Amino acid sequence: MTSTLQIKEFRAYIFLTSLVICGLAGSLITAPKIVNFGIHFPFSNIVFAILTYPIVDTICELWGKQAARQAIWIGLFSQVLITVIIQLSIITPHASFWHLQNEYQLILSTGTKVVTASLIAFATSQIIDIAVFQKLKEISNGKNLWLRSNFSMYLGQVIDSIIFVSIVFFDSSQKMNIILGSIMVKIILSFMMTPIIYFLVFAVNRYLGSNTMAFKLHKENTSLAYDCNH
Repeated sequence: MTSTLQIKEFRAYIFLTSLVICGLAGSLITAPKIVNFGIHFPFSNIVFAILTYPIVDTICELWGKQAARQAIWIGLFSQVLITVIIQLSIITPHASFWHLQNEYQLILSTGTKVVTASLIAFATSQIIDIAVFQKLKEISNGKNLWLRSNFSMYLGQVIDSIIFVSIVFFDSSQKMNIILGSIMVKIILSFMMTPIIYFLVFAVNRYLGSNTMAFKLHKENTSLAYDCNH
């Protein structure tokens, strides 16, 4: 029989994974738009920096790298499915009185290059992000969440930006400017998301009655330190 704790834990995991799915779906549609805030970068960088890396790191902190990787694969599968649905809606014959087919296709048509770049870049960078995050967590005995979260996110986002922009904007003369702009905005936003990660970890831990991996590891380390000092 499923316990109340298991149900609440399932809800928390689904909620966080849904944010990752939203981030990937949003970035898929917004990737072609290049914005200018003094630096140039795809708008999808904002979506990625807020709804993917910080959330996956939160999942990794709460339940470990296997749960985080599972969230990644669920998100990537959802991204592919969304792409297929959009493409089917584009090629489906439209009504004769509907005159927005060209605009609809122009805005929503996602090229194979964008989808391929997104899948390769996100999967590669997130696997590295999780591996580094978990390794630093083991080295620090579960302490310094801000350090391992930021360092792993910075590394992952740099890799993601280089791969994605190099594929999508391969022929663009502004490729290097877009790469540098992407890296810069992702690092800034990742740093700004640090308090949010702390809040999510604390909120989920409290919601689940301090039964997540993050709390248990902290409790074990505290007990070990106490035993060593007595």
